[in-house]
Amino acid sequence: MKTIALSEKTFDLLHKIKSERKADSFEKVVLELIIQKERVPSSLFGSLKGKTKSFTSKDREQIWKERKI
Repeated sequence: MKTIALSEKTFDLLHKIKSERKADSFEKVVLELIIQKERVPSSLFGSLKGKTKSFTSKDREQIWKERKI
């Protein structure tokens, strides 16, 4: 966990956005703003977690066999 200093004006604006978006935390607001600005795909932030199956040892062995060709 890190702490950052904000001017009163910036804090007020961030608080307003947090309220408008009904966000649970300032961290979520900041992440949303960064993602929006950078147009980072949400898949890079774990949105697929739990939606895909894990690789088994057999799957990994098959992948490595195919790569050696």
